[in-house]
Amino acid sequence: MDNSGLAPEPLPIKVKMTVEGDAITFDFTGSEPQVYGPMNCGIPVTQGGAFVVVKSWLDPKTPVNGGTFRPLRFVIPEGSCLAAQLPAAVGGCWEIFRQLQSAVVGLFSQVMPDEPGGENLGTGMHRYLAGYDTLRDRPYILYDYPGGGAPASADTDGSTGTNPYDAGDMPMAQPAESIEQRQPLLVESLEVLTDREGAGYRRSGFTVGRKVRVLSETAQLSVMTDRATIPPYGAAGAPPGYPNTSTVIRDGKEIQPSSLPGKVKGFPMKQGDVLLMRATAGGGVGDPLDREVWLVMKDVIAGYITPRRAAEVYGVAIEDGRVDQAKTDALRAQKRKERHYVKVIEAATDEFDERGCRICLMSSIVAVKIGVTDGDMVEYIGRNAAPLRAWAKIDDGADGDGVSMGPIGQSILGVSAPDQVLLRSMKINSADDPIDRL
Repeated sequence: MDNSGLAPEPLPIKVKMTVEGDAITFDFTGSEPQVYGPMNCGIPVTQGGAFVVVKSWLDPKTPVNGGTFRPLRFVIPEGSCLAAQLPAAVGGCWEIFRQLQSAVVGLFSQVMPDEPGGENLGTGMHRYLAGYDTLRDRPYILYDYPGGGAPASADTDGSTGTNPYDAGDMPMAQPAESIEQRQPLLVESLEVLTDREGAGYRRSGFTVGRKVRVLSETAQLSVMTDRATIPPYGAAGAPPGYPNTSTVIRDGKEIQPSSLPGKVKGFPMKQGDVLLMRATAGGGVGDPLDREVWLVMKDVIAGYITPRRAAEVYGVAIEDGRVDQAKTDALRAQKRKERHYVKVIEAATDEFDERGCRICLMSSIVAVKIGVTDGDMVEYIGRNAAPLRAWAKIDDGADGDGVSMGPIGQSILGVSAPDQVLLRSMKINSADDPIDRL
């Protein structure tokens, strides 16, 4: 998870899945201890997050009842952020619920390689705008959660602006008329954002952006989201999706309402301020350079992606409104050559920091090649569909062409020393991405 809501350090959720007989056991030992901030949950949320994925992947069409839970076993350490004890705050339970699903999707992508899935939105995207309506002489609150880009599956692109698969038929875009009739707010826009999808052979849906202007004299903004700094992962070689953002436009300038992206507590809004919400885009599936050229062109014609993104991400060269197939073939071949592969060096154990987050030891030579510095997030891509993420630690004593990896990491990626894995920077699609077309 991004952070606790009070400090910037990431929080690890760890889970091991064991399939034995007619039971599946999920062991969450090693997950973050409960935190002082709101990012905690109780045992039912932890069990429910895992259950949603199991039911969706293995048995999506039969009714949910008590019997569907019977094959599942859980090991959830008390006092962890997944089984918090009083007086821990649990306001972020829905964010953890989404991250639990993401972790289990990663497990299923290892054991069901023909049915990989990109990570979901990773957040409930809760935004609260509240104040006092002097015209109606009463307090008001807008609780908004614009839908983002659903993750891709092995066979289909993700949908845009729809509800996650486990949330029923609740609408993801409240009508502007309803908001404006009841509250001193003006909905200025609601639109699909160009070039903000989780790319892949099958891509995710697109980020949705929404602008809401404050008409009351004062208001307060609070935000509870995750995946604001760590974007959703792609599967089977797909790059990350897009994180969500919640910013304020004041006097024509976009400002951050909090030092912790995704977490805002009572930020004072002024009359005329605009809340700018950009939803998350989930992960794609498969190599974007393998995506059918006609599908890329279709997205360009529809305005979902620009010709520039078609070339940079999908390797499709478009000139004068047409695909140049010869240049496309050459561009895709060039982009494949530019990828950085490193050999896996056998290590007795996997290395983690004091919080339990994975460390990627690399030489300065490797760091320069992939464009990272100490503390940056990186991603390994191996044979299995699930990626593996870590934080870079530059050590000139490390092998110049490889990275050490213990048995857990090798198992997740489906590799063994001295296999090669793709190593890339997570700066792609990061929260400070300059692309903004809203």
